[in-house]
Amino acid sequence: MIVETRFGTSETSENKIIDFPSGIPGFEELHKFIIIEAENTKPIYWLQSIENKHIALPVIVSFEIINDYNINIRENELEDIRLESKDDLLILNVVVIPEDARKMTVNLAAPVVINAKRGIGKQIIIDAAELPLRYPVYEAIRNSLKGGEKDACTLAEKG
Repeated sequence: MIVETRFGTSETSENKIIDFPSGIPGFEELHKFIIIEAENTKPIYWLQSIENKHIALPVIVSFEIINDYNINIRENELEDIRLESKDDLLILNVVVIPEDARKMTVNLAAPVVINAKRGIGKQIIIDAAELPLRYPVYEAIRNSLKGGEKDACTLAEKG
């Protein structure tokens, strides 16, 4: 299947499409997304709408970047995505990238949870006062990159 994305035309298979039955807050009318891995923005991925090529949310796997990120998700919050095994759970967090990428933040309090096996997702609000909506993430991303500051600056220029 050919999909128009913010990055141009991309080919994907039907089993890579993630259905968000209720949409994503702010984009409730959009239900079908794919995850795009753009080489020049790693470790930032893109949750790309296949219904609107202009909508692509930058996301990260916070567990891979932020050492002390820990969340507790209630089982009833996962019922909608029909999760059978925790091994099928993918948790992403939305990143806000301002003009000055060194001021980018990630929303740790509202992760996007995806049943990778079934291709069903939703965004949830974690009931935890200690998880910030705007956690500064630039340094954590920079530290996770092999090239350090050089690669982080590339992210600022391209992202």
